[in-house]
Amino acid sequence: MTLRRRSAFVLFALIAAVAFTAGGPRRAAAAKEGAPYRTADDRPIDVKHLRLDLDVDLDAQKVEAEATIDLAPRWAMRTIELDAVGLEVDAVENGEGRAVEFTNTGERLLIEPGSEVPAGERRRFVIRYSVSDPEEGLYFFKPTDARPTVRKSVWSQGEPERARHWIPCRDQPNERQTTEIIATVPEGFKALSNGSLISKETHDDGRVTFHWKQEKAHPAYLITLAVGRYEVTRTSWNGRPVTYYLPPELAEHAETSFGPTREMLTFFSERFGIEYPWAKYAQVVVEQFLAGAMENTSATTMNEFMVHDERALIGSSPDWIIAHELAHHWWGNLVTCEEWSHLWLNEGLATYSECLWLEHKRGTPAMRYRLWKKARGARSGSAKRRPVVDRGYGDPWSMFDGRAYNKGAWIVHMLRCRLGEASFFDALEAYGRRFGNRAAETADLRQTLERETGRNLERFFRDWTRRPGHPKLTVTSRYDVKEEQLRVEVQQTQEAEAFAFPLRIELRFEDHEPRTIDRRVDRKSLSLSVPVPARPTAVRVDPGYTLLCELTEKKPNDWWRAQLEAPTVPEQLRAVQHFADSKKKRHRRLLADRLNDPEAFHGVRIEAAKALGRATGKVGREALRNALHADHPKVRRAAAGALGHFYGDEKVIDALTAKLSAGDESYFVHAAALRSLGRIHPNPPLKRIRRALQRDSHTQVIREAALDTAAWS
Repeated sequence: MTLRRRSAFVLFALIAAVAFTAGGPRRAAAAKEGAPYRTADDRPIDVKHLRLDLDVDLDAQKVEAEATIDLAPRWAMRTIELDAVGLEVDAVENGEGRAVEFTNTGERLLIEPGSEVPAGERRRFVIRYSVSDPEEGLYFFKPTDARPTVRKSVWSQGEPERARHWIPCRDQPNERQTTEIIATVPEGFKALSNGSLISKETHDDGRVTFHWKQEKAHPAYLITLAVGRYEVTRTSWNGRPVTYYLPPELAEHAETSFGPTREMLTFFSERFGIEYPWAKYAQVVVEQFLAGAMENTSATTMNEFMVHDERALIGSSPDWIIAHELAHHWWGNLVTCEEWSHLWLNEGLATYSECLWLEHKRGTPAMRYRLWKKARGARSGSAKRRPVVDRGYGDPWSMFDGRAYNKGAWIVHMLRCRLGEASFFDALEAYGRRFGNRAAETADLRQTLERETGRNLERFFRDWTRRPGHPKLTVTSRYDVKEEQLRVEVQQTQEAEAFAFPLRIELRFEDHEPRTIDRRVDRKSLSLSVPVPARPTAVRVDPGYTLLCELTEKKPNDWWRAQLEAPTVPEQLRAVQHFADSKKKRHRRLLADRLNDPEAFHGVRIEAAKALGRATGKVGREALRNALHADHPKVRRAAAGALGHFYGDEKVIDALTAKLSAGDESYFVHAAALRSLGRIHPNPPLKRIRRALQRDSHTQVIREAALDTAAWS
């Protein structure tokens, strides 16, 4: 699942415009003080198959349903218990059609077969019920007088424990069953669900019944239903259907937005060593989805912001979300976390897969820049207070934060770096094959990696999954002229005990071969004295970017200047950070040179622009004005945004005004320039605001910028 914050745009009375709303996720709940120790629930019954016959009434926002459940108790029992929240249950029958006693508590459905059911004996129960516009799980939409453009539709969202709001089921990630959905929908509507389309039947009254069957078992939270007016773009991969379901007015952008899907299917199948394991792959764009996307088995649900026209692709890409949700079909759907404490096994691997795809398509610098940005979330917020595997959470939603996503991705990256390329991916394949179609917990991954590589990872997993925080490193480097040695002091300054990790330091010389220092750090301080043939021209700490940490380096400025030209992007970014804190004009010129160097990686130029914006001053102003015309759209966007720090500066106002008049091929550059002009202009640019409110753009970024500008004015 991909999270995205909800944003709403306010309509101001002085501006004639329409308000727009973009979907986003429910905010992850906070951890609960004093919560019980969490383990996976018992599995008293083995659910074999779940069939849902649904009559969908979009006008009444109601579903009349019949659930047929085949199950077998794991031990002898007189009561079969299912999760069922807010369902109106009319009747329960056994497989022979005879009525069965039941109790509906509002939270649970307790079925009383009449006599003890022996362990392992397969039974069938048919539950007739209805659900009307529930609070969670199933979400209905239709137009109103206030919002006439809303599309009549319904879609489901089961993660983490919402399937129970519209399906009687065992709503736990460690319970798997095959599923079947037979949905009857109004004329002109389509219904999408998991698995293969068995049949489509049109009735005399125009209504249509779609029969979908998922023949490989999967958890209840991955069951999906999406009903709406869709145009379907059909293609295939290795003989399997690949489809894109979009509202008719967006359908022309299907291939533009989702075209890379087939290449991703090939890439991930080869990278993970396991061919895509499901019968089809569909992606459906729904009305006001509450997250970025959701990896329902073989049928991912997408937010509308995923749809890109050609111009939107200039400054944005849906690829990372497509990659994330597709990777879940291995890590989350094929191998599912045993319990929400182990969510990072789903989300960390899927998040790192974004980086794998970026590495494949755009190279190592782009992948490392994405890791650089993810490191911020991996080192902040709850990640500083709670372990990745948190057995004491209150609401499962509290697990859906930077620990599972960003820190989880970094854990995967560090494992890859420590184990080596071939060993890591071979072991990952073994994990996928061993636990495919099963649930796994963190210990299962650890033991598989150890078994396959011969490496003991107990300390690694203790440090990174069972305790909060990360190393805070201060590395002090200096050359001892008298002794002809490099002196290096490594200190872990976090309050908690030391982490254990390998640390590499590379030395460069003018007339000598480079040298490498490799040390295992497992204490709070470490002192090194290394004989060297001459004073180094560069000292590079963790040049391969293999460690999640907060790194503070103390070393001479000529070594920092050399680092601006270092071979790897993270090293250059650290140098940008170092000079960003300086008030010296010559250091700002270094950043200005980096910003306007067309050969530099765009991520380094972006961070230089941000630093110069915060610093303000003449050097930064001129560099940022020049960067408004940079070759890379994201650099232009960063420069436009950074100029928003120069309040009242006439030259900046003129530059932004000229940029807006000339226009930009990227929606996002135009929006950033408008927003910055509103921040720094002493008088509100009302004419530009009004014109911007009439402009369509991807996710309405230009209208949003106009409304923000009006709010500040």
